[in-house]
Amino acid sequence: ISTYRDVSTMWLRAGDLFDDKVVDQLAQADSNLSTLFAGKDFGEEILGEVHPEIQVVVARQLFADKTPKPAIKLPAFAAVFRLKDPETVGPDFRRTYQSLIGFLNVIGAMNGQPQLDLDMDKEDNYQIVSANYLPEKDASPGGLKIHYNFSPSVAFVGEHFIVSSTKALARELAVAVSKENKPNSDVNSFVQVNVGGVSAILADNRGQLVAQNMLSEGHSKEEAERAIGDLFALLEAVEDASIDLAASEGTLRASLEIDYVAD
Repeated sequence: ISTYRDVSTMWLRAGDLFDDKVVDQLAQADSNLSTLFAGKDFGEEILGEVHPEIQVVVARQLFADKTPKPAIKLPAFAAVFRLKDPETVGPDFRRTYQSLIGFLNVIGAMNGQPQLDLDMDKEDNYQIVSANYLPEKDASPGGLKIHYNFSPSVAFVGEHFIVSSTKALARELAVAVSKENKPNSDVNSFVQVNVGGVSAILADNRGQLVAQNMLSEGHSKEEAERAIGDLFALLEAVEDASIDLAASEGTLRASLEIDYVAD
């Protein structure tokens, strides 16, 4: 997903955009986030340092042989931002990330959750700060908690700032954005879906999908497997899909494109 949104202005003018309940929730969040960012105003001094261009990426997560594997495998996801003053704001974001990991470890320890171990990688043109969950003792192979889908990471590549659920995706995006690529100036939002990738993500958890169908629909195992099989058959008929919103001369144009698999 690529989109153009002035999040700072939206945050600061929340009273004009949302109802009272949402405004109250945002006010509480603003207070907590300002504390996390060492007293800086979150809407003006933090979001205000980010350009309106935002990109969100979701991808299938592959687990190496020696990597702890959770029972439920979630896709990796990340957001890519462009900073107005990376030399000044970048170190603030890095310190805030490290403080957040420390806070999560304290809360996790109080609730018996696995702990995160910080790590840092620095290459010629990017830096990644990541955290990995320490392996659980006596855990069955492939049956770890859902936490092990995550190795929360941040990456800094010139003016780009990446927040990712996994270190692997953060590195992949850091390499990608280091190659200069100017966005289309008239694009408001663009969504592209690789249906084969979606099918692969679901296939990683096919057993869980069958079990959930049995519980929610009251189906037998055979009926549930047939229903999930129909879903995969539908996905296999489509290759790619995209939605494009573009603004030009005061108008907003939307286009939908679907590529079907040839017989």
